[in-house]
Amino acid sequence: MAQDAANLPRYRPQGLVAFGAAVLRAVGSRPQDAQRIMAFLVEANLQGVESHGVARLPFYARRMAKGLVAPRPRPRVVRGRGACALLDADNGLGVLVGQDAMARAVRLARRYGSGTVVVRNSNHYGAAGMHCELAARHGMIGLSTSNGEACLPPWGGRRPFFSNNPFALAAPTTGAPVVVDFATSVAARGHIMVARQTGAVIPEGWALDGEGRPTTDPAAAMAGSLLPIAGPKGYALAMALEILCGLLGGSAYGPGVRSLFTNWTEPTGTSHFFQVIDPGAFMPRRRFLERMDEMVGGVREAPSAPGADPIRVPGDRRHRLRAERMRQGVPLHPRIAEELEALAHEVGARARLTARTED
Repeated sequence: MAQDAANLPRYRPQGLVAFGAAVLRAVGSRPQDAQRIMAFLVEANLQGVESHGVARLPFYARRMAKGLVAPRPRPRVVRGRGACALLDADNGLGVLVGQDAMARAVRLARRYGSGTVVVRNSNHYGAAGMHCELAARHGMIGLSTSNGEACLPPWGGRRPFFSNNPFALAAPTTGAPVVVDFATSVAARGHIMVARQTGAVIPEGWALDGEGRPTTDPAAAMAGSLLPIAGPKGYALAMALEILCGLLGGSAYGPGVRSLFTNWTEPTGTSHFFQVIDPGAFMPRRRFLERMDEMVGGVREAPSAPGADPIRVPGDRRHRLRAERMRQGVPLHPRIAEELEALAHEVGARARLTARTED
């Protein structure tokens, strides 16, 4: 659920990165890791993906402080052959390990034409599409998914079994990449988390409570289950993506993946999947980019339905918001800002949030 940003206080991106990095250093993160994690989270806010932005920092930092996420992980390849690698994340934060895994997949694709990296023993990895954008910046196609806490029931069931595993793909053009990124639930769980943090209600049709009844209460939804996109098709897609994560990685899957939000005694055991395809293995890269530009241009020029907004390409909204927020600052709900300030005090970080109007 997108925030209504018009009247929210705005913060400088570099200020948010510095603030969050100080918090992460205070709970044991390496300085360079803290900087990379926060740059990724703030980038999500810049792109309008608030559900996977700085609102996640309290969960990440508190889990590090309790020893449930390794603040200084040492990921290692434990198995692989040719263009494939299995990476053990050493219980590190998925936001950090995911960037390294995608970079490894890019290197494999450069050598073999495609590269696949599966990650086990990890944690929440943030916005899936942003990992894929790394591949697009190298002129390649990136795909990714991740499992997580069970929140989606099998079709016809009332108890969660699968996570709302995201599907993401980014492909390069001569301009901004095409970025496809969606959860297999009607709404990402992060949107419901933000609604609970900010005191908002959620739309009907997003979730069920613990008894399997429709709800607009985000707290009841967090304790219940989410509804899949396209009914049984969304449920089937979530299962397919789970096969690529927990099953292929030899890790936890379905209900075996523990909660980021409510389990404060054990690591989550999350898995991720990354694949990169080098178009140069199929045709000259320049020709591929020309074909991408041709397709994107054709979509934009297609006639729109009466009264409809201009046709957009996946990723357009992200690129537009990013340009705007780099100029005007990142909008942040006061309740989230208050929680971040309280977090800094809690962990003993010498950091303070400053809105642009306070500069």
